[in-house]
Amino acid sequence: MFNLRRLLAISIVVAVMALGGAICWHLLQQDPLEVFEALPEQVDLSLEKLHYTQNEDGKRSWTLDADTAEYQRGEGQAVLDAVQLIMYEAGQFGELKLTAEHGLFLQEQQQVDVWGDVVVVTSKGDHLYTERLRYDGQESLLTSDEKVHLVSPRMELVGTGLWADVELGQLRLKKDIWMMLLPEERK
Repeated sequence: MFNLRRLLAISIVVAVMALGGAICWHLLQQDPLEVFEALPEQVDLSLEKLHYTQNEDGKRSWTLDADTAEYQRGEGQAVLDAVQLIMYEAGQFGELKLTAEHGLFLQEQQQVDVWGDVVVVTSKGDHLYTERLRYDGQESLLTSDEKVHLVSPRMELVGTGLWADVELGQLRLKKDIWMMLLPEERK
């Protein structure tokens, strides 16, 4: 039994080394120009697992993560997929966590536009749903011209057009507003 285990362990080590060697050989055979030619022309840099943190006065104010990012230097923007944005210390909202299918990040303006199943969750358990949203990091504003659906433990609110000051904890809907107050919290 002991020899069988040792033989199995040696076989696994040899297989892993052979696989590692094959991968290295394949990578060395690939021409770097082929990799660059595979990128779309307008893309200067393509990344997987983007992580960006915006700091102000030595403290992180928000963090942006994406599964993929294609940076376009000429436009000064990055096109994102599978976006997560966390805004720390967002006034009365607490911490805000935003997720979306796609996004566009303008680093110089500290602006993130997101679209596709946008969901914002507060640390208090409030959920905001929309299809398109903009976060302006310089002004700490969330805005949208789309239909917005807000669900909290004691209220449901629907309207079109959103303006939310993250620092002040103020939220406004522009038109077509419908609201339902509940006598007690949802479970």
